Amino acid sequence: MHLRPARLGLLILAFIAAVTLALLSSNIERIGPELVQDGNLCGPGGNAPCYKPALKGGFPFAYLFDHPGISVEGRLFFFEDTLLVGPLILDIAVYFVIVLLAVRLELVE
Repeated sequence: MHLRPARLGLLILAFIAAVTLALLSSNIERIGPELVQDGNLCGPGGNAPCYKPALKGGFPFAYLFDHPGISVEGRLFFFEDTLLVGPLILDIAVYFVIVLLAVRLELVE
């Protein structure tokens, strides 16, 4: 299968747009239901781990999770918090399909 240069350029542009949209989706933040450890002075004896709902970012799949005690609590940063590559790749794939569908619909009209 041979891709024309224009079509290849369009695919590359769609992929760049998908990566950009996926990274920008980290600004869509929500809390829980996943739990993260936040201290170790809980429980009846005061020596059990403490858990709280995690702040997470990314849409439609959350891929960035706040890491209490390491980063600024309540704010997400790529280099300080937990980044899950699998959900990030899924986000990129979803946005890639959406961008390709939008371009295809535009070309059909």
